[in-house]
Amino acid sequence: MKIESIIEPNIEIQNLQEKLLSELASLLPNSHIELVGAMAVPMIGRPEIDIMIISENIENDSFKLVEEGYVQGPVEKGISYLKRMRDNIEIGIQIMSPDNNMIDIHRNIILKLRENESLKNKYEEFKKTLSGLSRDEYKKQKSAWIKENLI
Repeated sequence: MKIESIIEPNIEIQNLQEKLLSELASLLPNSHIELVGAMAVPMIGRPEIDIMIISENIENDSFKLVEEGYVQGPVEKGISYLKRMRDNIEIGIQIMSPDNNMIDIHRNIILKLRENESLKNKYEEFKKTLSGLSRDEYKKQKSAWIKENLI
């Protein structure tokens, strides 16, 4: 069972994010690539970088990423999920079409957390309580907090 840990944003993650954005932009020149998730704010969170790719060709972009070493996960509600590890950081990618409602949800959450320091601090304090939980329990509690406070 995977136990979650919480980390602070740091220069290594920032450098890796920039490198990933550049690599993905070169690999998928017809798609739009954005950082989402905690490290995009930036704020404390799991040791992961979340990337949203807005694509007119989800299947083809997913295939290109698999060729680059990403592991294809589920395709649910029009979103293709892929993952890989890099420098002990989990890279999570979501590829979706331009009309997917998750685009605005991701953008609005990040905007709220960037603009409201008090809300960001409250969320960070909550996330600290999740360290040591199983991945499933972490996701369950985090999702409930997001629905109650951010959506």
